[in-house]
Amino acid sequence: MTEDLEALRSAPVLETERLLLRPFTAEELDAVAAGEAVAHFAHGFPSAEDMDFARESLMAGGYFFTESVYARLAVVEKSTGEVVGTAGFVGPPIDDELEIVGSLAAGRRNRGYAQEAVTALRGVAFRDPAVTGIRASVPEDNAPAEQVLVAAGFVRRGTPGLETEYFLPRPA
Repeated sequence: MTEDLEALRSAPVLETERLLLRPFTAEELDAVAAGEAVAHFAHGFPSAEDMDFARESLMAGGYFFTESVYARLAVVEKSTGEVVGTAGFVGPPIDDELEIVGSLAAGRRNRGYAQEAVTALRGVAFRDPAVTGIRASVPEDNAPAEQVLVAAGFVRRGTPGLETEYFLPRPA
């Protein structure tokens, strides 16, 4: 039982047909925070959002951001070995819901990678029996992200502000 709980809390390594989602190394996190281009980072990675995530992670000591099941993971394109983006959760569940986040380098968009990552993360989220759903906040001008979420079964929830929230309830 203790091993099961530990596995649930540890950062996963997820594999899809074309992607590997894995924790960032300390060196990668430092490079992302600094906005540095590393040899195995795809052109256009990291984005400003990725740099913000890495800086916040380093300031917070890293655990929930790099070592737990709630981590934001490096999205690695298996065919090239390049880090092409990030995908994961903002942190532990709030009100029994997880918030999913992610980004892809511009040159790797429109290839179905986001859909693969969302599907893999959905499996992680619902391994925890306490999680009743997954939410995502999307800027109103980000139609591609909205399309990915809707295709994955998320439904739009009304929210005030400049972002639209989507929700995926736990499957019955």
